[in-house]
Parts: sequence; structure tokens; C-alpha cells
Amino acid sequence: MKRIIVKCFVFIVLFIISLFVISGILNKGNTDMTTEMGKASLPLIYMNIENELVNCLHGYTVNMKGNYLRDTLTPLEEDRSLTISIDKYGVNINHLSYEVRSVDGKRLVESTKVLAYKENDEVLTATFTIKDLIEKNTEYSLIILIENDKNESIRYYTRIIHASNYYAIEKLKFVKYFNSATFNKVEAENIARYLESNSEGDNTTFGNVNIHSSFKQITWGDMRVTKVSELNMSIKEIANQTATILGEYIVSIKEGSKINYYRVKEFYRVKYTSDRMYLLSFERTMSQVFDENSNPFIGSKIMLGIQNKSIDLVESDGGNMFAFVVGNQLFSYNVSDNKFAVLFGFYNENNKDLRTVYDAHDIKILNVDETGNVRFMVFGYMNRGRHEGTVGIQVYLYNSLLNTIEEEVYIPYNKSYELLKVDVTQLSYVSKLNYLYLMLDCSVYEINLDTQAYSAIANGIEEGNFEVSNDNCMIVVQKGEDINKCTQLMLMNLNTQNKTVIEAGYGNYIKPLGFMEKDLIYGIAKKSDIYKDKSGLLTFAMHTICIQNEIGEILKEYIQDDVYVTKGSIVENQLVLSRVRKNENGEGYLVIEDDQILNNAEVLMGKNNIEIPTTETFEKITQIAVKSIINLKTLKILTPKEVLFEGGREIAFESEKEIPDRYYVYGLRGAQGVFTDVGNAINLANNLSGVVLNDSGSYVWIKGNRSRSNQIMAISGEMVTEDKNSIAICLNTILKLEGIMRNTENLLNEGEDVLTILEENLVDSKILDLSGCTLDSVLYYVNKDIPVLAILNDGNGVLIIGFNETQIVLMDPLKGTLYKKGITEAEQLFSDNGKVYISYVK
Repeated sequence: MKRIIVKCFVFIVLFIISLFVISGILNKGNTDMTTEMGKASLPLIYMNIENELVNCLHGYTVNMKGNYLRDTLTPLEEDRSLTISIDKYGVNINHLSYEVRSVDGKRLVESTKVLAYKENDEVLTATFTIKDLIEKNTEYSLIILIENDKNESIRYYTRIIHASNYYAIEKLKFVKYFNSATFNKVEAENIARYLESNSEGDNTTFGNVNIHSSFKQITWGDMRVTKVSELNMSIKEIANQTATILGEYIVSIKEGSKINYYRVKEFYRVKYTSDRMYLLSFERTMSQVFDENSNPFIGSKIMLGIQNKSIDLVESDGGNMFAFVVGNQLFSYNVSDNKFAVLFGFYNENNKDLRTVYDAHDIKILNVDETGNVRFMVFGYMNRGRHEGTVGIQVYLYNSLLNTIEEEVYIPYNKSYELLKVDVTQLSYVSKLNYLYLMLDCSVYEINLDTQAYSAIANGIEEGNFEVSNDNCMIVVQKGEDINKCTQLMLMNLNTQNKTVIEAGYGNYIKPLGFMEKDLIYGIAKKSDIYKDKSGLLTFAMHTICIQNEIGEILKEYIQDDVYVTKGSIVENQLVLSRVRKNENGEGYLVIEDDQILNNAEVLMGKNNIEIPTTETFEKITQIAVKSIINLKTLKILTPKEVLFEGGREIAFESEKEIPDRYYVYGLRGAQGVFTDVGNAINLANNLSGVVLNDSGSYVWIKGNRSRSNQIMAISGEMVTEDKNSIAICLNTILKLEGIMRNTENLLNEGEDVLTILEENLVDSKILDLSGCTLDSVLYYVNKDIPVLAILNDGNGVLIIGFNETQIVLMDPLKGTLYKKGITEAEQLFSDNGKVYISYVK
């Protein structure tokens, strides 16, 4: 017995010694095979507009598609000169040159080496004049190239425009003045007239304020705010009267002995006139910089302070481990072990210049397990590290046992962070089988994180043929090229890779409408019920709406006699159905009131949750309620190092598949959406006071860039005849305006529709279906001397050819003349007739 006890004792001692030895080896290996992220190394470039440094440009180490990089716009001086300042950050510059290209990047206008410049240890300043090869009032892409002493090329992208009377410095000075006045209660009285304070303003949070907020809210309330950095301004858009300008800076607020810092962004849309400046729009966001070393842990709370957006928090199944993103930094907390880790962030105490705080990237938590491991994704512009100066998607795994992060895959992207965000936000998911699923450029990719092998599981994604569940684990895609002639849906569970095919049934077509939780919503329409009118606009009239779970069970069917659904949209906890009824003559449909289907699924709370309490001075703040008390005496704060590895883990997808025409909406805050339906794009841009561009970078629509009046004088009245109906006359008039003589009545009689006729004849133009847009929106085209065809319910058409502040000018073939109609009356007329508009861009 004693011998057995001795043997057990010896075994235990040896086991403990082995643990120490193995631990030492692991720790030694961790030291040898890990590193800290490299420091930022690229210079910054500023545009100098009358001694005001604006439009800070960040460098790219690879060639990018410049037509998608539209972060800033720089107006040239009258003599086409431009002055730039390069903040070198210790980099020796051996070569400086620039290229001027068309906005689509395809045509090289000028390539010039800059020989004359001034330089000291910190800054290089150069003035050069763009050659007179550029046209006035036309945007171009400017690429500034520098070469460092390592013979590495760095590229900087901006847009330039040569135009008279853009009053850029006046607009910049107004923004600077307005910003400064908000910090001075006395001076602020002078900016009160620019505000539009009303019930639309939210006066409960300093995280988001706007032009409708109260005067007190705009001037920081009772907070004692100190501005600690200069206002860094960027011109996003500029025209003769208007400009969109972004301002960024940092403020501090002292609380007792502690000083908290806040990042602030201000978005301005201003209008210049000879009499005064107008503030058309103003938004300000404010978010506290989280500092794990400033004792933000109080009881069971982690205090995040004022934040301008909801916090992304993901926890393990049991809630013993969670991760959260705040201020573009990723943190995790192990409740059981009382360990708090700073997992990722480009800026920290030792890296906090303008290059590292640049926030053209995001972090998404992909999953968290009970052992403390966290998989996450960094996507966008890489401020520093091994991929510095590129845009892409970087997937990391945090190993809590070794306290390391390791890159699993890197996917480069040659467009802007903003467009990458639109895609990645729609779909980015890691399954339980260790596959990454991504939406990228109208394709869905499946990537094996263990082998880096990948495949495209869906191509040609566009509006209406693809849907994703809120948690990203379920997708559905139409099988077929025509979204209005699809007989099958493919439903896929990304966790299991199980695929289910859903059939439309004989004589039917099928469309996905979305998800309620993990349950799929789709609609079925008879082929005979799908109606295409004379304009070419199609009504997909669904007689049945189904809600189905992933194993094929129909949970609910929506069927009503003589009622058809044309669209379904999910708003919060309900499905809103847009409905129609057949016209009495059996041709076409009449819009009726919407209906709703409620989602009664209970929202489950996690073990650790985000709370938004209200305080007297700081108003709404954000905090994390942890499921147990945080013991400050035993709390460990960890900073993992990055694992080194040989070779590369980069995936370069094959050249882009053929993708549908897309329209990009840019607002005050950059890219806000990508659409294949131009009408939807314009409606969003109209709400955001933004612009719409196509894939070449050309403007399709601009908010507010319109004269007070305009008329297309080349168009005169023409009366219908027995041979020519009103639609034919309108089409003939449009084609004649573009120098094309055609009798379209024969084409109409042969069954061709309006859209097809215009597309076949205006081969150098893009035909735009503007149905659903407001009258005010479509007048943008009339202002550019492009007529707009409005089609009425009775099948007749009129041309909108002019406008002033109160009236529009119509060419109505039924009257045979031009006449004016009040804008309000016309808006009602076209609304009653379905807002069916057709126009084009050249």
C-alpha cells in the first residue's frame, strides 16, 4: 500500500514538473514566434487651398480602382494650379509625380514628374499646374505618386475639378467658424439662426446631434468640453453654390481626476450666395475613446460613455466569454478567469497619430467560444501592419490559452472601404465547419479557413434575387438569370451546408422576399398574372406568400381572393406587403392598401447585455452589464501578440464575373448603398441629400444641383393623329432631340415597349426607369436638357420639358401644345398615376 502511495506521489510530482517545463517551452515559443504589429510608415498628403490644409490623403501601396475612391474633391485654382503638403513622418522621398485620369480611370490625360518643391525634415511642399488638357466643370481623378528611399511606390487618390466661382475657401471658413462658435456660448448666439431646431431633433444624446437639435444640444449642453486637436476638414462634394464638408477632431472632458477623450465628426452641407451662407444640413457624432487602463470597471458594469452607434457584442453560448467592438477597437472579457484582453486596434497609447486613428475600416466579431477564443474580421483600409496601405478583409483567430492572435486569411480588394462595407455588411459569416462566407461584388464566396481554398456559390447577385437572415447563417438565391422568370429557389444553411430547392410549381414563378429569424419568406406568381405595360414596367403579382422553415415546413400562407402582393419588406418585427387588385377591364393592376404579418418570436436576452442609461450631464451613455461582479483586485488586462508564419495566406479571387449595372449612393457619410434599381438609388440619395453614381464614376443624379428654372427650347408641341398616339409622339420627340429620326409607332404596334425602343435607339445613353421617384427628383434631368417621359394609367404619355420654382412645363400630345402646370398639382397627378417616369443619361 505504501509503495502504491509513493508511486502516486512521484507521478504527481513528475506531472507538475512536466507542466512547468511544457509551459516554459510554450511561453518561449510564444516569445520567439510572435511579434507586435508594425508601426505606420506611410506619409500623409494635404491639399492647400489658400493656406488652409484640407483633404488629408492616405497612401496606398497597391494600384487601386480610382473611380471608386471618391473620398475627397479638390477644386483647382483659376490657373489650374494646386499646392500640396506632404507630412513625411521621417520618410525620405526620392521621387514625386502625378497622373490625371478620367473619372473611370481608363483615359490617361497627363503624367508629370514634379521637380520643383520645398522640403525640410518634416514637410515637403510642392506647387504644380495641371496642363490645359482638362475640361472645365468636369471631374478628373488625380493620383499623386511618391517613391521612398526603399524604391517603394505609394499612391494617393483624390478628385479634382477646374471650375470658376466654387467659393471653396468661403465655405471652408464658414465650417471652421461654425465649429469654433459651438465651444463659446456667447459667440454661439451668432450661429443660432442657422439651426432648424424642432421636434425632429433628438435632445437626449450627445452621441448624435443635428441641425434639428436644440441650441443647448449643439453647444455641448452642460459638459465642460475642451478641444484638443485642430479641425481636419475634407471636401466630399462641391458645386457652384453647395458643398459637403466633413470635419474631424478630438475633445476632452475632465471627470474628477480623470480625463476622457472623445472622437468627433461633423458633417456639413452648406450653400453659398452673394448675400449669406446657408446651412442646409448639419450632423455631429461623438464617441468616447475607451481606455481599459482608466478604471472603466464599476461593479458589474463596463462603462463605455457617450457613443454614437450601437455596440457590437457577441458572447459564447454560456455567457462566460464575450467580445465587443467600440471605437474601432476589439476587446474581450473572460468572466470565469477575470481576464480582459485588448484584441485589436490600429491605434493605442504608442500609436496615435492621424494615420493610426484613421477609421476607414471596421471590425466584425464572427464567433466566440466558451474557452475564450474569438474569431474576428478586420475589413477596409489597413492603417499599419503587414498589409499597410491596402484595402481588404483580414480574418483573425484569438487563442486565449496562448494569448495570441493569428491571421487565417487575407482577401485584397481594389475598391473603396465604403463599398466593401456595403457588401460585407450584407453577408459575412463563419460556419461551425470553419468556412467563411462573404458577399463581394455580386458574388457569394465560400472559403475554407484551414486550406484557403474557395469557390463562388452564387454569381450575379442583384436586388430581388438574394436574401440573408439577420444572423447571416441562412441564405436564399434564385436559380436562373431573369429574376422575374425564376422557377426555383436554393435555400442554404451555412452552418450545415445543407441545401434545399424550393419549386414554384407548374405555371408559376417564384421570388424570395426575406427572412423572419431563420424562416424564409417567398412569393409565388402565376405566369399569366405577370403584367408588362406599354412602358416596359413589370408587375410581379404574387397570389401566395409563404413562410417556411429550413426543413421545408410551411409555417404560414397568405392568400386572399383577387388580391396580389407585389413586394414584401421587413420593418422591425413585421412583414409589410404591398398589394394590388386587377383593373376592372382585366388589363393591369390597381394599387390597394398595404397589409402586415407580425413576427411574434420572442427576442432572447444574453447573459451580458448592452445598457443605455441616462445621466444628468452626459445624457445617454452606453455600458455593458456583465453577468457577475468584476473583481478589480484579481483582474488581468492582456495584450496579445501576433503569431508569425511563413508564406502567405492571401486569397486573390479570380477576375470579376460579369455583374449587373450598379448605382452607388453617396451621402454626408460616404457610400450609403449599392443598387441595381436606379429609382431606389435616387430615392435614398434624395433622403440623404446625396448623389448617385454609376460604375464608371459618372454622376447619374445629384441632390440640389439645379437651376431655378430651365426649359428645353428645342421641343415644341405636336398633336396626336390617327397614326400616332401620345406615346409614339413622345418617343419620336426624344429621339429627334438626340438627332435620330424614327417612326416609333410601328415598333409599338409590333409589341415593343418604351424602354426597349429607347435602349435600341439611344445606344450611347443609359435608359433610366425612374418609377417611384418624386417629381422634384426627376427634374434633375430636365435641368440637364434631358426630357422625362411620364406615363399615365390610361396609357398616354406626356413629356416634362421645363420648370421654374412653382410650375413645370409639359408637352402633351393630347393637347398638341406646351403648357404649364403647378408643381403641387403635377406631383399629385403623377402620384395618382403611379409615378411612372423614364429618362436617360448620355
